[in-house]
Amino acid sequence: MKVFERAIRRANIPVSMTQGFNPHPIFSIPLALGVGIVGRDEILELDLNEPMSPDALKELLSPQLPEEMQVLSAESIPNFTKSSVSEAEYEVDVKDNSLLNAINISNFLQQSSINVTRIKNGQQKHFDIRPSIQKIEVKANRLLFSLKMTSDGMARPEEVVRTLLASETKVFFGIIRTKVNLSSSG
Repeated sequence: MKVFERAIRRANIPVSMTQGFNPHPIFSIPLALGVGIVGRDEILELDLNEPMSPDALKELLSPQLPEEMQVLSAESIPNFTKSSVSEAEYEVDVKDNSLLNAINISNFLQQSSINVTRIKNGQQKHFDIRPSIQKIEVKANRLLFSLKMTSDGMARPEEVVRTLLASETKVFFGIIRTKVNLSSSG
């Protein structure tokens, strides 16, 4: 967030500011990345004071970001539209390919519920991740899946991987979020 805040200021983008003693630019990332998860195609929403073409915004912001961060595209969103996350897509690199060969995706997806235990504020809570899972496939020694937002929330990618692999040994894997899809309501 600090990287974007500084880049927006250096680029002199006419972003709306919060009120008060220490004003900050008004922007958001609709679905924050979990610790250890890499984002390949993330979304940043800016609230601008004055209209600006998407191309001009991209041209101003791009040179202000570190080399490893790029602005891939920009688009205008009407003021009355509120965005929310509808779906996220993930790619998982499992270090032990034999585990990928052993999983049975069709049996996994046929289950009516898949409960995991989450701990929040010292309390254990059961959460059914099955309604959130859209699709799962293995392609080129990688696990690909998409998760949708439900009224109860969204499954966490690491919950899906651990439940699917169900290995007795410690499994090492890297998670990349490849896409975030938004829905709008106005």
